Amino acid sequence: MGTPIGTYIRSGKASELPSEANELASVLEEHSDSLIEINLESEGIPLSLIRDASIIQARSKIKSQLTPDKDLIQSIEALDEAHETINVVSERLTAWYTQVTGEPRMQVEEILELETLPSRMGILKDFYMSNKTLIAELSRYLDQESPKVFPNLVKILGTQLAVRIVAAAGSLFRLARMPASTIQLLGAEKALFRHLSDGSPPPKHGLLYQHPSVKQAVRKDKGRVSRKLAAKAAIASRIEYYGDKNE
Repeated sequence: MGTPIGTYIRSGKASELPSEANELASVLEEHSDSLIEINLESEGIPLSLIRDASIIQARSKIKSQLTPDKDLIQSIEALDEAHETINVVSERLTAWYTQVTGEPRMQVEEILELETLPSRMGILKDFYMSNKTLIAELSRYLDQESPKVFPNLVKILGTQLAVRIVAAAGSLFRLARMPASTIQLLGAEKALFRHLSDGSPPPKHGLLYQHPSVKQAVRKDKGRVSRKLAAKAAIASRIEYYGDKNE
């Protein structure tokens, strides 16, 4: 430990203040839940040291919050954005080709099979293909990694729906604290707000509608099926988050 450069006061007691940024960051982290008093002027402590220690502490805090579920959330959001992008590019390709050639509107797959394309459409074709590759790689990554983070949730909901539910909740921790009724309506916030504001029919499901059992259920049973699914997801999320901590 470096030579102390001053003192700090906590709960009326004075303690030595380290001169190294890393050690000072540890002190700040140790007492992050309480108030400590540092007199910069009387102690002659440089502000640069406090700044560097605070940066180190902040980086450490951010790093500790980068849990595996956050990585999967970013992956599913990137996947959804890639799907949106490829849909826009698909529309542009077909409209551009039709307008330039004067031929009847073709499917984007047919355009992509052409060896040569007019104007600068080749660049757009390459962009489309790179997005298809990205979608395939992200889907494969989610299929491989999500069962490692929340296997029970994946078993109940499927890979992408499980990650989307976690993403809608904000994290696995937040999902584990939600009641089944809230999980059932994740993704249907706008419909719920309309119900509360103008009395329109309340939503019976949100993202869970993507699950085959809800999709295939007859209209009158969709709410009941989604409730059961949400209840299973609630139990699974608690097992995923709290299970390892009790071992």
